Amino acid sequence: MDLKLIKIWILSFFVALGFMHHSKTRMICHVIFILFLYSLIVLFGLGERLLFVTSVNLQKLLGNDKVVLKPWTPKWKEEFKNEKTRLNKIILSKWKHIFHKELSPDGLVHIGSTSIEKIALAKPMHDVAIAITTKYLPVNLREDLEKAGYKYVGAALHSISCQDHWFFNITPKDQIDSKGHGFDLHVVLPPSHQWLRDTIHFSQYLTENQIDRERYGNLKSEIAKTDPTMASYVRKKQKLIHILFENSRQWTKNK
Repeated sequence: MDLKLIKIWILSFFVALGFMHHSKTRMICHVIFILFLYSLIVLFGLGERLLFVTSVNLQKLLGNDKVVLKPWTPKWKEEFKNEKTRLNKIILSKWKHIFHKELSPDGLVHIGSTSIEKIALAKPMHDVAIAITTKYLPVNLREDLEKAGYKYVGAALHSISCQDHWFFNITPKDQIDSKGHGFDLHVVLPPSHQWLRDTIHFSQYLTENQIDRERYGNLKSEIAKTDPTMASYVRKKQKLIHILFENSRQWTKNK
């Protein structure tokens, strides 16, 4: 249990004790404090519940938890370009007015390892994103994405408060050779725009910086030898990713 929550409980308990008298006003105040405590408990648990639901949905969708890495290929750029064209025919004219003008002015943005040219290895499923300016994900946009073949998974694992909605479009096995493995789509709301901006810069930085690109690729190669699950793959990359993100931020500032 979170230490901060325990402190809140203890503090509220002692404050509530001060109102444990027969005064009507004090009893009302006591009830208010109890309701306040309950709301804190609900809010505290929301993030964990969202991530749990996402994990369950993801497991149902992907089935196999093993990570498969493939060498970079120019074909990935074409797969992204084709998907952007396909999806834009469905959503661009209807939803462009809520697309973020800097981050995704004309639809999908290519992020993740498949967007890093000449990276040694990457999961062949493309990470893509759309940044929108609305406070919430429009229901009709979600429906349009689902009609386009994207299944809603939940809050992305880095975003426990639904600032980033996660969709997957997985290619049937008999179509992988012609269409690629598929796409996982982040529909990013304003509180997560900086995360997306940093992620775009990260891909650009590693595309241009051979030394750090090779560091990242070599680490992926080492992890691949262990037949990793998704959880272990993500965990083993974290330390180097933090370093490379900081290098990317410095590079971006100096551009």
